[in-house]
Amino acid sequence: MPSYLVTGSSRGIGLAIVEYLVTLPDTIVLATARNPGASKGLQDLAAKHGKDRLVLVTLDVSSPASIEAAHKEATALLPKGLDYLVLNAGTHMQPSCTFDDIDFKLLAEEIRFNTEYPIVTIRTFLPLIRKSEIKKIAFISSELGSIEAASQLPGLTNAYCIAKASYNMLARKYGGMLKFEGINVVTIHPGWVKTEIGDGIEAWMNTYAPQMKPITAEVSASGSIKAIQDAKLEEGPGFYNWEGVKRPW
Repeated sequence: MPSYLVTGSSRGIGLAIVEYLVTLPDTIVLATARNPGASKGLQDLAAKHGKDRLVLVTLDVSSPASIEAAHKEATALLPKGLDYLVLNAGTHMQPSCTFDDIDFKLLAEEIRFNTEYPIVTIRTFLPLIRKSEIKKIAFISSELGSIEAASQLPGLTNAYCIAKASYNMLARKYGGMLKFEGINVVTIHPGWVKTEIGDGIEAWMNTYAPQMKPITAEVSASGSIKAIQDAKLEEGPGFYNWEGVKRPW
């Protein structure tokens, strides 16, 4: 029975990923959030699916103690290890800032959110991942963090792009190291999705890239999970979009 732990699953893409995963046969999902009890979406899913399929776990990615507590809970539930760690927790603190008005304190916090927090999460859950036969870690990221594509996106969410570039570098560096242990690290661009974060770039997209249209969280979630499942260790660490197409780092 494949096991998944998803961070940041209270809303948006994370919630859609959990909603999709519980439809897959013989799957156990640990849906984590800072306050799962406050998420109507998670509560509705928990009421619909039994605890043998979906478990709500408190996990605040900014708190090492909370991460460790979640790890202990997951260890008790998953004697054969954790197959998929899906790092979905994200933040978007300055959606429309320019380099003239960027808030450096917020930028530092956004970079911290995309570096320190996932490092601590991975380090904490690695013992459980090592016990698994599948051994996959997925970074739900964005092509906005692509260095190669950056010049094609002038003025678009500058702080977010910088933070996601650091997140993508973390995924690639950590993935290169963990590959020697048989752990496959996959980075996913889930697409431009109609969520709270995705809506922040709508004006820019309509002006500069009107040919691009947003996708639903449901389409993004199902495609992203398939891309994660299909990713091969020997080709990793890889960067793919929700359709399984390789993207530029």
